[in-house]
Amino acid sequence: MSPSASLLLMLLRVSAPCDAQTRVVLVPFERLALPSEDARELEDATRRAVAALPDACLESREDTVARLRGSGASLAACGDAECRSAQASALGARRLVRGVALGVGGKRSVALTVTDAKGTETRAQFEASAATTPGEADARARQALQQVWSPLVTTQAVREPQGSRVLPKVLIGAGGVALIAGVSFGLAARSTESKVSRNGGECAAAGEAFADCFASRLDAGRRQARTSNVLLGVGALLGLGGAVSFIWELP
Repeated sequence: MSPSASLLLMLLRVSAPCDAQTRVVLVPFERLALPSEDARELEDATRRAVAALPDACLESREDTVARLRGSGASLAACGDAECRSAQASALGARRLVRGVALGVGGKRSVALTVTDAKGTETRAQFEASAATTPGEADARARQALQQVWSPLVTTQAVREPQGSRVLPKVLIGAGGVALIAGVSFGLAARSTESKVSRNGGECAAAGEAFADCFASRLDAGRRQARTSNVLLGVGALLGLGGAVSFIWELP
């Protein structure tokens, strides 16, 4: 992506508010055996890496901090992914990024946890020594995020296939039933017409009531024919609607 295109993308993200489908919340890093300045430096590198992701709308640090302060406390500690997923949903976020900046063994590192609002969670870690340039820290953060981000996208695609295909199946099934019923009524109408046309059919022995019997059977045949036409038409429309829905839902 060219520098101008990247700048335009960043401007669009700043001007457009995030929604629940794209919002990513990066909670201010916890730190362990590391000065606050170093922890903030690693957090900022991670923020830049998240903001560069094409499918992420990162909430600003100021907004996140304001919301946490408004709640009266920071996010409570969770012991499982389900709890952290509920936290992401409570924040109106698609994903929640948490990190611990570590200064153990003379090294600076970050332990990342990315939790999806749908319950999936991934982890990664990267190192960035004090001598590492900001550009190198950003590159290592991006590499770590790729490790934790891609599996979430793959899992979501498996859990939520493009199109449920439920509506097309229902429409096509209902259309098939209507067509079968329409054909059945059509055959019944043809049978009634054939019987009446052969010497009056069952009305031949009706004597003086022949005319009434003949008219009744003729009227029954007409009703069967009309019902058949209606059912065939409905079946064709439902089948067509199912086919259009199926094509519409194709990935």
